[in-house]
Amino acid sequence: MTNYLTSLFRRAERNRTLSDLLKLDDHLLSDIGLTRTDISAMRSGRRHASRAHE
Repeated sequence: MTNYLTSLFRRAERNRTLSDLLKLDDHLLSDIGLTRTDISAMRSGRRHASRAHE
């Protein structure tokens, strides 16, 4: 049960973080080396987003 709760809290925190990142404008995302596509990939569970923008 503890592992399930830990996993649930981690997933919720991850979703909040990704949502917060999506609130940033494209320039700020670029400054930290991300694109909206990267964030969408992370949200969908893909480990590595396409780095075609580099």
